[in-house]
Amino acid sequence: MKAISFIKKHAMVVLAGAAIIGFSSFKVIELNKQNKDTDLIFTYVPPAGSPAPYSDTNVKNTSNWQRSTSDCSASTEQEVACSIAVPATSTMNGGNNIDPSKVTIETFQHSTNNYGVSPSSAATPQYNDPLNRPLEP
Repeated sequence: MKAISFIKKHAMVVLAGAAIIGFSSFKVIELNKQNKDTDLIFTYVPPAGSPAPYSDTNVKNTSNWQRSTSDCSASTEQEVACSIAVPATSTMNGGNNIDPSKVTIETFQHSTNNYGVSPSSAATPQYNDPLNRPLEP
């Protein structure tokens, strides 16, 4: 009898709590979708005249990454840096440049002075979808 009385008294509170949890879950799904939609593509542009255009220093330099409308294809030969997707919140100048205070590009060595871009190892990835391309002779 006490259980039924308790349920009757607190039914509205339980329903309100369930409604809040239900609506919050839709909000989380929407935020995740929005974050993915706001990633901007940047492609690597080797510095002109550099004796080692794909050196570790050059690939990690955010000023060598240029805003693009498309990413590189997922080639089987993942040798040197090509493109990354950066959250719009980690860019500057209207999304045209990567903000070096928010993004640290990580690399792997393919061969002497030839580096590709690695996935971000940060707890919250600083960039997504790192793609590399074959090293042309």
